[in-house]
Amino acid sequence: MTEHLRAHLQTAQEPAIFHFGSAMRDLTEGDWLALNNLPVLHRFVGRGRTLLREGDPVSRLRVVCKGWAVRSCRIDDERRQILDFILPGDIVGLHVDGHGASLADIEALTPCEVGEIEMKAVERLAIQSPGVASGLQDILVRHLAQSNDHLVRLGRMNAYERVCGFLSDIYTRQKDHSPGPVDFPITQTIVADALGLSVVHVNRQVMQLRREGLVTLNRRQLTITDPDRLADASGFRDRKFSHNRTTYLAAE
Repeated sequence: MTEHLRAHLQTAQEPAIFHFGSAMRDLTEGDWLALNNLPVLHRFVGRGRTLLREGDPVSRLRVVCKGWAVRSCRIDDERRQILDFILPGDIVGLHVDGHGASLADIEALTPCEVGEIEMKAVERLAIQSPGVASGLQDILVRHLAQSNDHLVRLGRMNAYERVCGFLSDIYTRQKDHSPGPVDFPITQTIVADALGLSVVHVNRQVMQLRREGLVTLNRRQLTITDPDRLADASGFRDRKFSHNRTTYLAAE
């Protein structure tokens, strides 16, 4: 990265654009300038409120700047399958069907700040900027890898392995931003909905991990004392999709 480009990135103030661009690799200075020209509307979403419903037309990309959300499909009034957790910096709105409608519900787990960008503006920019087009593909590849890992977790792992893999995933997605404890605003009921387990099964596995000295859950924070051992217990693979540019600038 040139000194000129580094200085340009350090002066970026729009948080949604900053996160959006940081999810892409190898953007040029021209790409960043073009991204900075995208109009962004910020709004705040309360805990438990819906960002998108399954079947809603998706006309805007949503960049979660603060807070956590969850992507899920509801089976009936009492059952749902959580597909993914949406953390600060993640992009919402790329999972659509052939009609451009959302494939899942998106619900705020905590109060969220969301930056909204018109999809048509992003599409026009992708046509003009090969770097942005490639960057969008990077984001989709990341989502595909996460979905692949989650499918393996649900389909072929026992309860202990599922919990180990899930905690490793949540930890790894945050560890570049917080070298110690990471945020974990998730109840065991929500974990159960994500892993296809009962709450009792989740509680048993968490207690086992505590007895083994691998995990501490305290005050909505997760500490993993031996990340390699926990990952080995579930065959977890770090896909190396960390937001390197965000990490670098946050440390400046």
